[in-house]
Amino acid sequence: METTRKILLYMLISAAPVVAQDDCKMVMDALTKVFETPTNAYITMDITGKSQTGESIFTGGLVYAKYDGKWSSGSTTQEMNQLTEKNRKNNKTTCRYLNDELINGEITAVYSVHEVSPKATSDSKTWISKSKGLPLRSVTDLDAGKNHISTRYEYGNVRPPM
Repeated sequence: METTRKILLYMLISAAPVVAQDDCKMVMDALTKVFETPTNAYITMDITGKSQTGESIFTGGLVYAKYDGKWSSGSTTQEMNQLTEKNRKNNKTTCRYLNDELINGEITAVYSVHEVSPKATSDSKTWISKSKGLPLRSVTDLDAGKNHISTRYEYGNVRPPM
């Protein structure tokens, strides 16, 4: 369970790229907006051969995470933003626009992201709504595909868990 939390936290804070080139700026801006926008993120992970699901909610300045059916809140969106900024200074990231695709009726720009951090290497695809500038979906392979994480983002009717 601790490994899952670490990987989930890694995904949430390191998905935003460090390089300020145009393509990376688009992805970075979109992923940063998740911390500023009420968001529900549904996560499916295949970590070392074990499938798991999770859920995160960003609202009211707090981050809520669901593990093993239990909700907890251990950080603020401001702390997540600060941690993301710190990681941007230590990671080497490259991004590339791939194409436009339709996701749930919205036109998205699809980007590939390759990131090397002191702890892991990842390759991902991120679908960003062209009208809202927010990510709608991302898929990430960590450490040469040994771990796979898929995230779906929703922005309507987001409330803290009860």
